[in-house]
Amino acid sequence: MIDRYLKMLGTEETKELLKANEKPLKPCIRVNTIKTEIQKLLSRLEKKGLEFQQIDQIPYGFKILKSRYSIGATHEFLQGYYYVQNEASMLPAFILSPKSSELIIDMCAAPGSKATQIAQEMNNQGSLVLIERNANRIPKLEYNLRRLSINNYILINLDAKNLSALTLKADGILLDAPCTGEGLIRKDPKRKKTKKLSDIEKLANIQKQLLKAGLKTLKPGGRLVYCTCSIAPEENEFVINDVLRENDKFSILKINLNYGVPGYNNVFNRNLRKDLINSLRLYPHVDDTIGFFICLIQKNY
Repeated sequence: MIDRYLKMLGTEETKELLKANEKPLKPCIRVNTIKTEIQKLLSRLEKKGLEFQQIDQIPYGFKILKSRYSIGATHEFLQGYYYVQNEASMLPAFILSPKSSELIIDMCAAPGSKATQIAQEMNNQGSLVLIERNANRIPKLEYNLRRLSINNYILINLDAKNLSALTLKADGILLDAPCTGEGLIRKDPKRKKTKKLSDIEKLANIQKQLLKAGLKTLKPGGRLVYCTCSIAPEENEFVINDVLRENDKFSILKINLNYGVPGYNNVFNRNLRKDLINSLRLYPHVDDTIGFFICLIQKNY
């Protein structure tokens, strides 16, 4: 893993990444504006001794600087007034920017952090199709949907690789693809030693199949956000490059947020699509988040 980082980032930046991976993450919450107003909830939490800071560019996202209680055990949490969600995890749905008049698909919906945020962005209106392959994960997803009072959705137990069987055409799609979680070392140090290159190769194949299925389901003018909590190019830029190749039917749009660094269009001695530089990479040592990758793809025709 470190050998690959050295090739990607160089010696000094690799050292900074490894140091940052040893620092604990600040917990974050997303205020559920379907059930409460932002300032109203913050006032309630302040009375309980919580101190927080708004996340840059996410009006309903807050870092918890200080708390006397577990933020997952307050009355406000149990009533669905907020969702405990990592800062980086809030960005994909925000970038997708779903509208209340649209048909939106979340291809890998459980446990529901991004699905419930999409519903929030849609003002609990429109059509939200939630796809989850693993039936064992659906109860947690349903619990979160009920807790946050989401009601604009249809939930389908389906392998998203078979998405075309539903014969839908979506305005927007979120593909939070299954990955090695190489960017989650700050949360789970065991990932330093439990993931192998063979895991990356296996998952990259699944990621390509899912991305192909999602792109096939987009309307002309529709957009798809591809994201992973991995910093491995093989699970990110390589996947998108191999699926899109020189296809001019799709464009990679620039993400205008004050986060991260541009995606790679040349790494590990591979030349990739030039517009992959429009994608976004988040690193612990750059953004004080988990490692994360986001790409916004638009279907031109």
